[in-house]
Amino acid sequence: MKELGIRRLELARRCGFANENKGLRRIEAMRTNLDSRSARMILEKLPMALQLAQDVIDAAVRETADSLDLCNGRAAAQRRAALCESFKPHAYLCGTETKPSSITVYGFSGGPERWLGIPIDCSRPPITYAMQALAVVRNTPVVNFFGPTTGFVVNYSPSWAVRFDLGGNPVEVLPSAYSPGKSSCR
Repeated sequence: MKELGIRRLELARRCGFANENKGLRRIEAMRTNLDSRSARMILEKLPMALQLAQDVIDAAVRETADSLDLCNGRAAAQRRAALCESFKPHAYLCGTETKPSSITVYGFSGGPERWLGIPIDCSRPPITYAMQALAVVRNTPVVNFFGPTTGFVVNYSPSWAVRFDLGGNPVEVLPSAYSPGKSSCR
């Protein structure tokens, strides 16, 4: 585009988009996901639009894909490292339902942290986390928005959690921290 002295709007026109905004959105989508339908639509028309051979376009796409994979891998590793540094063991109540009965009220009134979160005293040894959670479970016969209490989950680390029944017996080891989901409002 630099060599031809054109901008994205002109590229959208050259790719055959009558609706310039739609063309710009598709070009932008291609910059982050080369496998998308939008990307395929643009890539199909790029040789003609940029006056380049198909093999030149294909080589540039491979190089870009490799670069995106490398960047995404680095970003994922950084996110994992940050999560490990900031992780604190925590626990959640489990009810008979997997979705809140009134999702709007649930979300507006505090979501999973308020209704499902079980406080854990991390200054005590990890072996006590299940007992701490069990004490809360015994006083919570019904999980608000989720029905009768069926047990709890303790997240010991980002890569290890254990699901317990009402008696505090382990019933399942999870390969990663359990998340009951998130709630947000806009």
